[in-house]
Amino acid sequence: MLNNSVFYHGVVRKCIIGFGRLFSNIKIQRKEDDPVNGPIIQTLNVPVSYAPKEKWMVRIDEDPTLENHTLTTLPRLSFEIIAYTYDSLRKINRMQQLKNPCIGEGDSAAFMRTPVPYNIDMSLYIITKTQEDALQIIEQILPWFTPEYTMSINAVDEMGVKLDVPVVLNSVIVSDEYEGDFQTRRFVIHTINFQMKVSLFGPVSQQGVIGSVTANVSQQSDGSLSTHFEATGDITTKTIINEQWIDEL
Repeated sequence: MLNNSVFYHGVVRKCIIGFGRLFSNIKIQRKEDDPVNGPIIQTLNVPVSYAPKEKWMVRIDEDPTLENHTLTTLPRLSFEIIAYTYDSLRKINRMQQLKNPCIGEGDSAAFMRTPVPYNIDMSLYIITKTQEDALQIIEQILPWFTPEYTMSINAVDEMGVKLDVPVVLNSVIVSDEYEGDFQTRRFVIHTINFQMKVSLFGPVSQQGVIGSVTANVSQQSDGSLSTHFEATGDITTKTIINEQWIDEL
């Protein structure tokens, strides 16, 4: 590794799982006569999984009527990572540190450098057999993004760091495809493009804790101290146990 330290906080993995969970409880209702105000005759859960849309397109091509007893059903949601890009607008000073003295070893405290900002582009695919099913799903998603929705994750468990991750909705693309005759197969695909604003953390390191300080207030012409302040603290209790002003004039 670049600094001879192997580390893995799983920040990207946690963000991907959190992204998928945003869409894990979507349902559609089939109604009689009127699709909006008619009596409900069926409620369906819409499954979501991490997979490119091409996987489901191939599956549909192999079984256009979806009559085989498989786990592939429509409607269905899938999502995938498209790209990672560095976000210079969110960059902060790398010399700053995040510290947690509670988990240090001995007279040391654990610390990390400030995180590096990256944007993760995501695509959510809504695959349905009818436009009505697609519209029901779309209306359950779009109102929550204005244009962003913020989710929280436990970014670095070891340091107790929580991270707010804005999920920004950028665009919605509609594809209504027919192949073959109109009686054979039709599927409607909505592609919703998102961007997650993520911060990636480096390794957790150990750093000694300052137990005593001396502050020079004034000096004589020969460079010797004339007045200074001294303080000593208790690392265990994190309190100052002794402080005094010393005047050597």
